[in-house]
Amino acid sequence: MISRRDLLAAAGAALAGALFVSNPVLAATAGDDTGDPEAWVLAITNDILNTIRADSGLASADLQRVQKFVDEKVMPVVDFVRMTRTAVGPKWRQATAEQRTELQKLFREQLIRVYSGALATVKDQTVKLAPNRVKPTATDAIVRTLLVSPGKPDTRINYRLKKTDGHWRIIDVDVEGIWLVNNYRTQFTSVANQSGIDGLIESLRQKNAEAAASGGQAAAPAAK
Repeated sequence: MISRRDLLAAAGAALAGALFVSNPVLAATAGDDTGDPEAWVLAITNDILNTIRADSGLASADLQRVQKFVDEKVMPVVDFVRMTRTAVGPKWRQATAEQRTELQKLFREQLIRVYSGALATVKDQTVKLAPNRVKPTATDAIVRTLLVSPGKPDTRINYRLKKTDGHWRIIDVDVEGIWLVNNYRTQFTSVANQSGIDGLIESLRQKNAEAAASGGQAAAPAAK
């Protein structure tokens, strides 16, 4: 079972597009990813919310529809190579090119299954900017937002951004104090330290196979 807190984290990551590699052409349709990072995050998160609300297949956790959503709305706005590298930790440096490709593939598959359940939680929420004392630099930014649900407490969602080749990309998401990638890093690093990169790959492969066989969503790691 995925806890309510994990679902919130997953939903926040889905809204942020916290899954996959970038595509500047598609990203440009949701806002200017070269200028003000706050304006860009506000534009893409509300655009993603609107997309989820308009697609009943996403609400029903149809994996084909989730995959299409990821390709069209999520891929453009994140740096998934960096996210996977951070989640794996120091052992990433020892991985071969083939192992790195496989880790990204398996991590991607796990996240899709986790987030497919979270998408059903999106109803009438909107996103607004929250006060932020951290000023962006030329290459790094923290964007603080609130996910607003009528009649419910606001959810704090913060985004860590890195500018690469002139384009902002999301590299981590913090939902109510839980940084998504760091949360996975705790789990992945433990397995990699004990069993190496091949052991981590096998662990991810097994969990994905079990989730696929059961027809359910993969469990997110427990919050630390």
